[in-house]
Amino acid sequence: MDSCWIFCLLFALFIGVFNGAEGQSLASARMAQSISSERGAKVNPPRGVDETQFAKIGEIDQFIAIRGEDRRNPVILFLHGGPADAQSPFLQEFVPWERDFTIVNWDQRGSGKTYGKNGPATPGMDTPVAALDRLTTDAIEVAEYASQKLEKRKIILVGHSWGAILGLNVVKRRPDLFYAFVATGLPVSWKQSLEDSETWARREAVSSHDESTLKALDEAASLRFDDMRRISASAKYRMTETDLAYLKMQQTAIGPDAPAKGDSADWVAGGAFTLPKILPVVFSFDARTMGTDFSLPIFVLQGRDDHVASFAEAQKYEGEIRAPRKALVPISGGHFACFTNSKEFVEALRSNLLPLVDGVGRK
Repeated sequence: MDSCWIFCLLFALFIGVFNGAEGQSLASARMAQSISSERGAKVNPPRGVDETQFAKIGEIDQFIAIRGEDRRNPVILFLHGGPADAQSPFLQEFVPWERDFTIVNWDQRGSGKTYGKNGPATPGMDTPVAALDRLTTDAIEVAEYASQKLEKRKIILVGHSWGAILGLNVVKRRPDLFYAFVATGLPVSWKQSLEDSETWARREAVSSHDESTLKALDEAASLRFDDMRRISASAKYRMTETDLAYLKMQQTAIGPDAPAKGDSADWVAGGAFTLPKILPVVFSFDARTMGTDFSLPIFVLQGRDDHVASFAEAQKYEGEIRAPRKALVPISGGHFACFTNSKEFVEALRSNLLPLVDGVGRK
């Protein structure tokens, strides 16, 4: 597996994790098989919805998938992470969500099928600032599109990782569109998350007498927070076993080698196109600079063992924000807990969100 493919697959935030985790166990591989095989892919009930389309969003065609068992259910717009971790190849991962919610997945500008449709001429992403503004506006248009199409007064916004950063920008601009915002894998501050990851990695390396990791951490300590050598130094211990299994599932779905054409090729190419444009936003992000007052309910559903986006920092941030309703809900798992522990995640969505939705979620 070449370094470019690793870079695209792990979205730079997790650089080198497969190389670093040389001891990735057979259990991880088995979990990866379980993640993909235990999910169904069909929506059968008569009230179900299973649609894919390109819609005109921000003056370009963008890919949107809508799935759920009952179109009367509350609608979730999911903002994928990455950047560029488009979910169109992995829609089966949302099946556990689809009994209680209708899920709208959108391949963001510069990602996945949307990148495949528009290619390297994709407009609006010339600089990191322009890209963030354009993607925020796009997300608002997708929310309006979904609300109109599914005949909902409001919907729920869920953002994972980079998608949580994007989601905070969206709800600051248009809170009126949403019943609530749910952040998961929330990187409150890249600087603090990296420091917490390094502290964790050092503790694990000392425990396992891992001299090479300790040396790498020492050598990288004076580097900038956006230097890939520093990010890589703590990568070996950043992911949980379930995170590794999830990434293995993605790797298997996309293919072991960089594909030449098709949806997988677009997914990889979208990563190469988008990462340099969005990573500066991620690396400089601190949620507190946006203000801590919100006019809609905010929920943080964070994996207890998330060492990519610091759990401790997410816990602290939730305590600082002011919103009509808020909660930090710890769930078992790491950075991808919303997928690897979907049972606990969906139960947290149900208990916290359904009481907020008109008509017990039916309007």
